[in-house]
Amino acid sequence: MTLPYEPDDDQAADRFINLALRSRDEETWRLLASDTRVEQTDRVLRAMLDRIAATRTHRTAERATARARASAGEITQAEYQRDAAEEAARATKTAHFETLVREHHRLIAAAVRRLRGDDVRDELMDLVLALGSAVDTHRSAVLAGGGEPTAADLALWERLAALDVPGTPDGEGRTSVEDLVKRHGDRQDDLGRVLAGIILEVAGEATSVPRSALLAEWKRVVAPTLDTGQKGEFAAKGKGSLVTERLRKTMGHLERKGLVKRSGPPDAQRLDLLDRPGLEELAG
Repeated sequence: MTLPYEPDDDQAADRFINLALRSRDEETWRLLASDTRVEQTDRVLRAMLDRIAATRTHRTAERATARARASAGEITQAEYQRDAAEEAARATKTAHFETLVREHHRLIAAAVRRLRGDDVRDELMDLVLALGSAVDTHRSAVLAGGGEPTAADLALWERLAALDVPGTPDGEGRTSVEDLVKRHGDRQDDLGRVLAGIILEVAGEATSVPRSALLAEWKRVVAPTLDTGQKGEFAAKGKGSLVTERLRKTMGHLERKGLVKRSGPPDAQRLDLLDRPGLEELAG
């Protein structure tokens, strides 16, 4: 079996994939995810999601206009209610289709990442950040202690200043590791301030809080600050929720600062407050 369109004919691919989404034929999707076609399939599915988002925005504006016209008496309430019911039915169908598209796009996007080597790049970037952050933390500790850095210390710090990376996950050009570590640390500190405030609020006078008790407030505060595209791309990697992942990493950031410590089994994890004044200072 071969696909009935060329790799550069996205219009034909769109029509074919639209049908394939409903048939869910395994052999068809194996071909759509093959190395020669997967990037086109990814491109077409992302275009579908973009159209769905644009349509939703347009319909939201139309509903707002209809409500205003009904309030102004330009249309009757019966007309407004009839149109609203029809729109609700369309929205339900669209939501079902969007779920179907996203379900398949997660698999296709993961195949694209493997083909491009993005997973390996991300792992290496995480490793570079971890090593760079460790060197930066070591430098800060030595300088803060008032001692004289050794020749080995100076050589290590010079190496950190000299290193750069060819590209960052967000598409930036060549970047020095030192700048990358600084930006990463700034982001971690921003989220650390948020988490410190949540921990203090939830804990009250207690010295330990269940991690689950923090999650709802964390999602409420942090989720709106994350780009929808970022969240979708992270989910496409098969790694779950970006919001939850940010919470995990921010907890690690506070642990490295000696402010908190995770304890208990993974399914009943708790966060112990080790340095309440430090948390209060970080939360501002």
